[in-house]
Amino acid sequence: SQKIPEAPIVTHGPKKRVAVLEFANKSRYGRNKLGPAATDVLITELVKSGLFIVVERDRLNKLLEEQKLERTAGFDPATAARAGRLLGVNAVVIGAITEFGVKQEGVEAFGYKKKVQTAECTVDIRVVETETGRVLYADSGHGIFTYETKEFMGMGQKAGYNQVLADKALRAAISQFLNNVIAQISYIEWSGRIAKVSGNQIIVNAGQQTGLKIGDVLVVRGLGEEVIDPDTGLSLGREPGPVKGEIQVVEFFGEDASICKVVSGAGFAVGDMVKYKSGGKR
Repeated sequence: SQKIPEAPIVTHGPKKRVAVLEFANKSRYGRNKLGPAATDVLITELVKSGLFIVVERDRLNKLLEEQKLERTAGFDPATAARAGRLLGVNAVVIGAITEFGVKQEGVEAFGYKKKVQTAECTVDIRVVETETGRVLYADSGHGIFTYETKEFMGMGQKAGYNQVLADKALRAAISQFLNNVIAQISYIEWSGRIAKVSGNQIIVNAGQQTGLKIGDVLVVRGLGEEVIDPDTGLSLGREPGPVKGEIQVVEFFGEDASICKVVSGAGFAVGDMVKYKSGGKR
């Protein structure tokens, strides 16, 4: 088996929120099983890095169904960015298994069967920045894994779709670009949203779990105009909106939210973007 190398600890501000859409399976192997298997491998490694807040798959799938978006996003960055904005994440990872083949060899004698299966796969990946819709990183990984099955007088593990074989081959492929995926997401500028405005009290959809600290100062920007690609009709993201002012984290509550007070400015509204002010404590 191939162990995925440990990711470098690279942090730039609070933890980014990440969504991994179900990988598209463009191969002829595994039908509906291979895509979710690849998705699970990548989600597990992103969570293990400790650098990100990864959206739970159930929540992700529910939102995609409500918005009538494909779970795989068809490997399309524009659709991925739209899903990411709805989820309030900083980055979306999309992928596809473009090749998956299994070669089988075996011997049989006196009721004993030994089969050696070798799986080879190619996995393509893209990291999409939600705010701009830009593809920050694109790569391809190639993985190989060999698995042995034994059977005696009809007893034992039979060859067929093999979850272990699939997982190990996919893991080997994903390991080739994992560190680069982590690094690219880490370099995205963190942003959150205003969830509620009540006088001088502002509630933001990020808190202690995200890595904010009491006293942190956040810059608030309104949402700019959405730009539509004239050729495709798809959203290219939003232009940067005007700076409205600054707010300061005074208290945490819930699973991952903050209560902030207004430091300067006015006209704050639900949905406004907040960004970390580097070195911002008052």
